[in-house]
Amino acid sequence: MKFRSWMVITTLTLFFLIPGFSGAKSLELGSYRFGDRVVVKPDEVKAGDFIMAGADLEAAGEVKGDLTALGADVSHFGEVQGELKALGANVTLAGRYHQKVRAAAANLTLSGTFEGHVVAAAAKITLTPTAVIKGDFLYRCAVMERGEGSKILGKFARKEFRAQDAWVQKGKKAFLSLWIFFWVLSLPALILVGSLLHYFFPGYSEAVVAAVSDSPWKNIGVGLVFLVVVPFGVVLSLITLVGIPAGIIAGLLYGTALYISRIFVGVWMGRKVLGYFKKNLATAFFWPLVCGTLLTTLLIWIPVLGWFFRLFFLLIGLGAMWLVLWKSVQTRKAEPG
Repeated sequence: MKFRSWMVITTLTLFFLIPGFSGAKSLELGSYRFGDRVVVKPDEVKAGDFIMAGADLEAAGEVKGDLTALGADVSHFGEVQGELKALGANVTLAGRYHQKVRAAAANLTLSGTFEGHVVAAAAKITLTPTAVIKGDFLYRCAVMERGEGSKILGKFARKEFRAQDAWVQKGKKAFLSLWIFFWVLSLPALILVGSLLHYFFPGYSEAVVAAVSDSPWKNIGVGLVFLVVVPFGVVLSLITLVGIPAGIIAGLLYGTALYISRIFVGVWMGRKVLGYFKKNLATAFFWPLVCGTLLTTLLIWIPVLGWFFRLFFLLIGLGAMWLVLWKSVQTRKAEPG
């Protein structure tokens, strides 16, 4: 009981300390750094391409490759050897940029040195007196403020501003923010749900994890049937007055099954990986759940192949859940009395 209590407390702590919720930290995975507040210090050097995303971005240092910055407030004061792409509500570019710069924002401020071309779209663009653009400056905006002393050595061309373009940019920014929020939230949420599920239903969760490895191909077949057949049953129930309550309940249970199916696959994968390093982790639940959740998430986000992995995890998890539930029902029917 003490171990289970510790497991739940640790999961809750992980949930609230995960970057993007605390606001004090950010998470970095390879060439990606994201969180509520993302900071790149002046002494940091990124050898290749780098992507940063979050609500508040403040970047200095040097990026030797391309830099992509996506956030609500973006402030850049460093140096970029490659191309720069910046998207946000308020974007300030005050560094040194050696190649092409693309920027889109509601309010865009340019005060750095730009060796290449600059392509900008914003509701308002401000060129400060320190801004130097050695290439072409192509822009589209409603309001342009150019400080005395700013320099544009290349072509200075303006396109007519269209209101619908601003709405498109706002829609892209809102969609991107929701995507980042959901992605960051999904990891701790899945770990939390998996830990609580194991806490309250340890026998069932262990049985499903065992079923995942016992008959994977059978699980895929049963999962496919479950995935396709159940929605038809839900729809048939909803089109009848008597079956509406049952259809609503079945639909909620169906959605829950789709969500938690990946938990058991993650635990199974986590045990396989961690078991090589420490034998007692081959039968644990919490740390394999954390490891497996990260692994499945990374596999899902692989271009093109990610959809295959997503479907594979879904089918094998659903099939294992249904087989364990079916065996449990048959066992109870066979018991005397």
